[in-house]
Amino acid sequence: MKYYLGLDWGEKKIGVAFGEDETNQAFGYGALPNSQEIYKKLNGLIVEYEVEKIVLGIQKNKLQNDNSIKIEKFGKKLAEFSGKEVVFSEEMFTTREAQNNLKQANKKNISKKDDAESARIILQNFLDL
Repeated sequence: MKYYLGLDWGEKKIGVAFGEDETNQAFGYGALPNSQEIYKKLNGLIVEYEVEKIVLGIQKNKLQNDNSIKIEKFGKKLAEFSGKEVVFSEEMFTTREAQNNLKQANKKNISKKDDAESARIILQNFLDL
């Protein structure tokens, strides 16, 4: 069985999800502050959960206010730091979809949970391919 780490990069927080290829299911984990310690924290999760591949959300449709360059740099540095392959997966409108999912599930504090749900959606979309 292969384990995957799904990430939704943000300037302040990074949403985290895990999944595996046996059931092709992704699960939201939480959000980590996007700080100087992020690579160390993510690598700890990668080791703990025996992650083989990292799936990082990116907007492939370049927009004026696009963070794609920052996300690509983050992915490259994470790959170097962890020694794991980082693949990029389309993330268009995942935050909106995450918020809708959480509302439908009657969750509270949606803005505190949407990063993990966005990461789950990104990873689930990858696993569904």
